Amino acid sequence: MKVLVMGGTRFVGVLAVQRLLDAGHEVSVFHRGSRQPDWTGNVRSVLGDRNNPADLARLAEGRFDTVLDLSAYTGDQTASLLAALPDVGRWVHCSTVNVVRPSPVLPWPEEIDYGPHPLWGNYAIDKIACERAIQNARAGAHSVIIRLPLVLGPLNFIPREEFVLNRILDGAQILLPGDGQAVHQYIYRDHAAEALARAVDLPGEGFDVYNVASKRCNTSLEGFVDVCAEILGRPAYTRTVGGGPTGEDRATFNNADCVFPFSNENTILAIDKAERAGLVSPFMDIREMIAAAYDALLAHPERRQWTRTDAEQRVLARLDTVEARS
Repeated sequence: MKVLVMGGTRFVGVLAVQRLLDAGHEVSVFHRGSRQPDWTGNVRSVLGDRNNPADLARLAEGRFDTVLDLSAYTGDQTASLLAALPDVGRWVHCSTVNVVRPSPVLPWPEEIDYGPHPLWGNYAIDKIACERAIQNARAGAHSVIIRLPLVLGPLNFIPREEFVLNRILDGAQILLPGDGQAVHQYIYRDHAAEALARAVDLPGEGFDVYNVASKRCNTSLEGFVDVCAEILGRPAYTRTVGGGPTGEDRATFNNADCVFPFSNENTILAIDKAERAGLVSPFMDIREMIAAAYDALLAHPERRQWTRTDAEQRVLARLDTVEARS
């Protein structure tokens, strides 16, 4: 099968491309050329900018059977690609749990209403627009939406594990938003890549949504810190700081400036449908996931350099002020 991968040159995408090659697919990767992974197999690189209509127009020459879109972040980006490739048989889109409207009833099934999730602001709004663009443009054609929770894995480009590991290694206090007891669900990088690669071969028709996560891979924020401390064999010093899900009573969560890398809000997806479709990988203990991230951290000492986020500094200043007044 001729598969076009949009993006695919970092983190989950690199492994997804390799899985497609291993499965015998003919793979083309459309990317900007800023990274060139060392894949085992023959990959056709197509350099360009997906925001440039002329670059997208060139893709029509490839006559692809399937598109795996890993780099669509707005409805306009998705709509432009759909217009450039109207005859593709199957469309696979990598989406996020943050498109749904949060419910206190857990886990959240695929048919739950669209949000947007208020904590994720424009990111959630734009990812909803991506899904709706596919649904509107492709009518009865087969489209597969893979919704993922928080992704863990070595050398994560959002340094979730490293955020906690570095602070424990240096004996720094870790601030937990709210009470630190909200439970998150995760997916390991390799499991996400496997699911996305398998999705290109899924039978079906119409608009099909799958929630995909790693099996039995849920912890509270405090529990995540405890597992990291267990892997390191060192104590973790935590402090709950209130401030709602973000720790600062902010309306939205910001990965680049956060008190802790996860919000203090329960987020659990129902994955039964994905399990039946063969999209959920065999069980892997979260300790193994964090241990792999720690090994990668040790192998890249430059990633041991860290500073507190502005959000952490603001919260610490607030707490110091409260203590000084009491």
